Amino acid sequence: MRKWQIGAVVAGLLAVTGCGVPGGGGSNDAGETEEGDGSIQILGAIPEGEAVGLNAALDAFTKETGIEVTYTPSTDFTTEIRTKVNGNDAPDIALFPQPGLVGDLTESGDTLPLDDLIDVDSLDDTMIPGLMDSVEIDDKTYGVPIRVSMKSLVWTPKNFEQSGYKTPTTWDELMSLQDDIIAKGQTPWCLGAEAGADTGWVYTDWVEEIVLRQEGPEFYDDWVNHEVPFNDPKIVQAIETLGEIINKPKNVRGGADGTLSEPFGDSPLPLFDQKPGCQMHRQANFITTFFPKDVQADLAGNVNVFALPGDMEGGFEGTPVLGAGDMATAFTNDTDVVKLMEYFAKPDFGAEWAKSGGWLSPSTEFDNSQYADPMFGEIATLLQDADTFRFDGSDLMPAQVGAGTFWSEMNAYVGGEKSAQEAADAIEESWRG
Repeated sequence: MRKWQIGAVVAGLLAVTGCGVPGGGGSNDAGETEEGDGSIQILGAIPEGEAVGLNAALDAFTKETGIEVTYTPSTDFTTEIRTKVNGNDAPDIALFPQPGLVGDLTESGDTLPLDDLIDVDSLDDTMIPGLMDSVEIDDKTYGVPIRVSMKSLVWTPKNFEQSGYKTPTTWDELMSLQDDIIAKGQTPWCLGAEAGADTGWVYTDWVEEIVLRQEGPEFYDDWVNHEVPFNDPKIVQAIETLGEIINKPKNVRGGADGTLSEPFGDSPLPLFDQKPGCQMHRQANFITTFFPKDVQADLAGNVNVFALPGDMEGGFEGTPVLGAGDMATAFTNDTDVVKLMEYFAKPDFGAEWAKSGGWLSPSTEFDNSQYADPMFGEIATLLQDADTFRFDGSDLMPAQVGAGTFWSEMNAYVGGEKSAQEAADAIEESWRG
């Protein structure tokens, strides 16, 4: 799911995280596996148009096992899954767009631990490092990742290296590259954050990327869970690091004020001008759907991409990835569900989905030659090479913060209305209040 599409869904999901679901009260014990009836019902937040590849993968499972699987997309997944669980009408499996609600339903005892159903240790060994942490609660596992997206990507014009620029592998090299580009009379970054009522999430993504690199995944987790206050000096420093990029003269197309009014979907387009209007654009893999049609028809022939570097001096050693994903969680323990969860857990799951486009495997062992577009195979390799994965932090924070004050206060900071400290203080106050 694209962040700009799921604001309402995520906001509802996050608002209930940690609240517990009335009427659940299960024991988080999978119990004994019963004999299946040859059919499985799945509820998820993946829209019908994006579920073509998922359905193709499920059809392959049906041909292999004879078990019929019905996937139902929900336009209000958070509300619907809670209603069904409360009414003892939960689907056999649900596909969660973020792990927050998995934890919520696990607290109330409604989800099934997978440890007694499938080989969780093997699953953990094949997934992108850090990805399984989001569905591990009290040393038990409650979800199988079936799709991920990668936000930590930097897009460049096709002739980037021919122009004399070297792909950076550390944060310091990225900062030096900015200077090299400016010295050649060109603009390093295209950046746009305008998204109507959702304006601000582009900036929060940047701050999350910086915190992850500057302080590492454990500190990042503590911050997202509010074990570290939002106005901690290290978070203020991360916001100021974003400011150093946006406010640096000639560094960002249109300057800081321009980023507030530039629609995020339009912001990468200068990459494709005959004389590129910028040399870099940081955005998730979904941004390709906003590229010109001729570019989309041949991504690998029209654009380059590299992973946003890690190895920030004094920070996390390695390359972390910020992203999102969908998790399959079981509510029924029968032989049919066990077979499908095992199928989801296979490293080669999703070959049919890869051919339909718009999908990335969460497995480090997936054969990337199966992606229909070579560019997605390249992105998948960058994802597989990452040292750790973390979910988008604002999507995991309470709604009034992650989709509220974090967005609005970053807008105020970029617009020069507030200092980094003042913005962080306001966000912290909203979290406490």
